[in-house]
Amino acid sequence: MSQHPHGPGGPYRPGGGQPPQFPGGPGPMMVPPRPPMTAQLRLLLRLTLLSLGVSVANSLVETAAGPSTLPGMEDVVRVPGLPGGGLAAAVMLFGVLLTVALYALVWFPLREQLQWGWILGLVFCSLAVLGDVFDLAVYLLGGHLLPGLSTTVLVAVNVVWLIVAGRPGVRAALR
Repeated sequence: MSQHPHGPGGPYRPGGGQPPQFPGGPGPMMVPPRPPMTAQLRLLLRLTLLSLGVSVANSLVETAAGPSTLPGMEDVVRVPGLPGGGLAAAVMLFGVLLTVALYALVWFPLREQLQWGWILGLVFCSLAVLGDVFDLAVYLLGGHLLPGLSTTVLVAVNVVWLIVAGRPGVRAALR
């Protein structure tokens, strides 16, 4: 008879024996190995970088050719070649840096095959698509075709990202 109230294996190891050993480590506290990287997860990582590039390009197009988002601020520190002046350039630069940071919050965990990066990506991408569809309507109704076209490309890339993210091969590669 065992001295342990839960039997010879303890409360978490029915049947007793040694704790599970994972390849590459001597102790039971080793992290289990990652699932293999699937082609669908690689595609999702590429789409994440493509979406970042299209998003940055879209920001540039919106700043250069989009409607003025700050009415009455046209005469504030002008930057040659940019309608809206230096304030528009500063706002765009801040937006690009914030966008890069948010994409990094998704890309790096996805590269490490962490499920929370995938979930965060789904949330961010869904919100981006909703906001961009609204922007698209504003641009097209206002007659701003170039920003409307770049926003259409961004929406298309993000919708493809959401479709690929929902594939079973992506979820199978996450831990």
